[in-house]
Amino acid sequence: MRQGPPRLPDALGRISIAAIAGSTDELSAEARAAEAAGIECVWAPELFRSSITQATFLAAATERIGVGTGIAWAFTRSAFILAVSALDIDEMSGGRFRLGLGAGVKRLNETWHGAEYGKPAPHLRETIEAVREIMAKAHTGEPIRLDGEYHDLDIKGWVRPHPPVREAVPIYTAAVREGMARMAGDVADGLIGHPMCSMRWLDEVVVANFERGLERSGRARGDLDFIPTVCCAISDDEESAYEAARKTICFYATVRTYMPLWEMHGFGDAAAAVGEAFRRGDFAAMPAHVPDEMVDAYTAAGPLDKVRARVEEVAARADGVFLTPPTYFLAPEELASYQQRIVEGFAPGSR
Repeated sequence: MRQGPPRLPDALGRISIAAIAGSTDELSAEARAAEAAGIECVWAPELFRSSITQATFLAAATERIGVGTGIAWAFTRSAFILAVSALDIDEMSGGRFRLGLGAGVKRLNETWHGAEYGKPAPHLRETIEAVREIMAKAHTGEPIRLDGEYHDLDIKGWVRPHPPVREAVPIYTAAVREGMARMAGDVADGLIGHPMCSMRWLDEVVVANFERGLERSGRARGDLDFIPTVCCAISDDEESAYEAARKTICFYATVRTYMPLWEMHGFGDAAAAVGEAFRRGDFAAMPAHVPDEMVDAYTAAGPLDKVRARVEEVAARADGVFLTPPTYFLAPEELASYQQRIVEGFAPGSR
């Protein structure tokens, strides 16, 4: 049985944040500040920059903090490139790297990258298994033969001359819905939650299904490092906090994949209205379709004490927590301010 990262009894002692600063100078400064504050890991997202290059850069800019891809789109790179990239960054960071992989959404895979999407949970499972196999055998010179639905690999006569710095690089996967959460329970070392997640969705969909995956694969709960995400808009100006969170909800409400998440709490019509405004180009009208009750269901917005109560509720179900600010349709300085409040409010030394 694989040995994942150590579990701590207090998930609030293991805070992760996203790398969201604007310039590369700001990214490195943000990571160093998080490291000094005792944040456990900084995860590099993938949309405007490559998660792989960002993680490499952040590893070079820091000394102790964990660095991860949060997340790298798994189907847009070969399993070989994912594996050697993970080994490279782990070596460069002295064993601090975590490879976070996700499926992304079908449209972006197929129309932005020309990549095959297929059935995302089986595809990602096979990708994880392929990457893990390549990483394990890279320095041994053993032949690598995989004959799967998505990966047909025959690697012979190749040996990586750089020995790994530890036995294995942990592989985390992102999950929103049932199939991906079960798959994470089956094969992943860790599971990263989605920023849009109600408490009911967390319990009934994410936790319930990764537990099914663990059970059917004969794994224990300690074999999966569960790090759910909370979108935190911390401000004593509660109206401004709600508005910021509302805008991030708008971004995700335009993606039809997430409709079951909204429908669980009766917000399907609100999400549909946001999507309709987006498709007709009326961006200014989008936030008005998101009521305060929707903000409360999916995010934590308001003064620190209020946000902390929600984060503690999530942390009770977790091994660590990933805290992100509202990230869409905000000015860079506003986004940076929300990020700073997360670090100041939840750094282990602040409690």
